[in-house]
Amino acid sequence: MDVAELQKRIDAIPWYHEFDFGNGLRTHSQTPDIEVHRRIWRLIEDGLAEIDFQDKTVLDVGCWDGYWSFYAERRGAKNVLAVDDFSQNWANESGLLLAKELLRSRVQTQTRRSVYDLASLGQKFDVILMLGVHYHLLDPFYALAQLRHCCHPETVLCLEGNESINLPENSAALDLTQHWGKFSPTAGYLRQLLSATYFSVSAERFLEPDKYVPRPASGKWRWRMVQAALLRPEAKVREIASRLVVPPPEIFKMLRRVFLVCRAFEGENPIHLYPPPFGLDAYDPRFKTPARSA
Repeated sequence: MDVAELQKRIDAIPWYHEFDFGNGLRTHSQTPDIEVHRRIWRLIEDGLAEIDFQDKTVLDVGCWDGYWSFYAERRGAKNVLAVDDFSQNWANESGLLLAKELLRSRVQTQTRRSVYDLASLGQKFDVILMLGVHYHLLDPFYALAQLRHCCHPETVLCLEGNESINLPENSAALDLTQHWGKFSPTAGYLRQLLSATYFSVSAERFLEPDKYVPRPASGKWRWRMVQAALLRPEAKVREIASRLVVPPPEIFKMLRRVFLVCRAFEGENPIHLYPPPFGLDAYDPRFKTPARSA
């Protein structure tokens, strides 16, 4: 297939990230306010630059089109598993699979794997990426508990997403009607949540809100998004596209992006006076039983 035909295949896909596949082949991101997202991606790349991927096993949760999965592979990871549940967003797996083909990648993919079903993988990973995911979740505690079961004692978790800076300290907001982000934790609450699921924060980076407050999405962008969504054959996508909600710019003044490096730990956790749910008691010597620790 010649370059022009390959570019047509690329252009038929609703991409989130910007890829350069060489030979002039590029993706065109269809996310709103691309400059905002480029700053977020630089925050992530700066954070990941400090992570050792060489010969590591990597789990990329909510991989979307796989940009950070392929990044980990380029950095020397020996095995990368990219997972997402494409019933939960406006894209589909076609971008991930085409990028894998064009990059001649060995990244493994699972495109119907929920964040709430990660423990059933039965695998432990050296590095786990959860980038731009937690603020979309209906149950972030359960999701992080699932991640914890994918960790061995030396696992590193890289978590990136929104923190609220306009709520009372150690609190969070949950609004199930917001399609752009249902869960808005403060810095204190997010760190409590991680601690409650037996993760400790070892490093952090921030992108302050005055550096990425977006402009209101234009009608042109909304139509382009709908057009991209309609390329998918599923009728459900048409319904989703018709209900796209773009948050007012003021909301982003109340949020900042954060990149956290976390370590899995075992030990007595002062957050839990009683055995925690979802199998987390396995990581606390007060609650371990011979059957549980076997």
